[in-house]
Amino acid sequence: MRPAKLTAFIVFILLCTMTSAAALAAFADIQGIWAEGAITALEEKGLFAGLWEEEFAPSSSLSHAEALQLLAGGFDLPEEGKEELAQWLNQLLVAHPEGVTRGEFAALLGNLLGLGEHTEVPKGFYPSFSDVNLDYPGFLGIELLQRLALLPTHMVGRFEPYRLITRAEAAYILDQALRLTQVSGAVEEVQGDGRQIVLKPEEEAAEGIALTLLAETLYLSPGSLVKDAVSKGEKLSPGQHVVILARDSQALLVRLEENARLQALLQGLNKATQTLAEILTPAQINALITGDWEQLGEEVRYELYQELVDRGVAPWEAEAAINQDWSSLQLMLRERLTLETAEYLAVAPELISAALDQNWSKVLEYAQVELAQRLLTSEWLQNIMDN
Repeated sequence: MRPAKLTAFIVFILLCTMTSAAALAAFADIQGIWAEGAITALEEKGLFAGLWEEEFAPSSSLSHAEALQLLAGGFDLPEEGKEELAQWLNQLLVAHPEGVTRGEFAALLGNLLGLGEHTEVPKGFYPSFSDVNLDYPGFLGIELLQRLALLPTHMVGRFEPYRLITRAEAAYILDQALRLTQVSGAVEEVQGDGRQIVLKPEEEAAEGIALTLLAETLYLSPGSLVKDAVSKGEKLSPGQHVVILARDSQALLVRLEENARLQALLQGLNKATQTLAEILTPAQINALITGDWEQLGEEVRYELYQELVDRGVAPWEAEAAINQDWSSLQLMLRERLTLETAEYLAVAPELISAALDQNWSKVLEYAQVELAQRLLTSEWLQNIMDN
């Protein structure tokens, strides 16, 4: 009997110790609430130090100072960075006098997750919430949190951006954001249909990371945010530098560097050159440089052409590059820029071309035509004609 009693006593002591440790590691008023796990996780990281001690008051609101301190702690922002973030928010939204609203918190967190100061809503983006309009200044931050699946389940259908966010809601959203894995580096390999990539992290000794690009993956570059770029033909290229937010090896947000396409093209050409340098003889390399295709041979010429096309260069651009026809290549790049800009702005390519030529009389002429076309096809005019 004594061993049994001794065992029971030891178990009792262990349970008391565990209970005591749990009590010390959590607030007294969060037991059993829906965001308990998130609050406990953030507290263990020390993010609530200097904010709340014995009680968390999960249903209470956050002041602006508390929200900024919480986010600065989660993202290791220096004091200067925190002040800049506060100034940016003050310029974006009118501060609620009683605390931080859901919209303000979403804007702050979206900024830190990669949006930066980018708030312009891209073409083709539609609201996920019935009460958040496209002209709401914090729209993009809210959409980003929604599409990254960071919001609690009770924020479905309606977001209520002007409602004060509770401490529990803020803790849950921040905890979900910090659970995302952020990796940065160069695309090492693109596999299959472009939805599988291997990313080489910036650390030299780190191994490549396999990631899947989803139909819901967002692609962020300066002034642009699009969804599912792969289906639009905008595939990542080997050598391209990116920063990716991922969950379970699935890329949710891909942040591209400025001038990413040009950089990817140049890096792709450099990698193609390195590859060819390993398989060509010095005489063949000299023939490639001088454009002596008879000495080089059609087979090697085709391999070079195919290598450039596989790395995202348009066939006609690859042909011009191989033939060293720089004037034609310049015209092709200009044409691509014109078409892509026109598509993005939903205007006629002639308007963009005239703007590039600084032919302002033509710009005015095409702008008038564009305005007339939109007016003639507008619902407003159709309603007048019907009446």
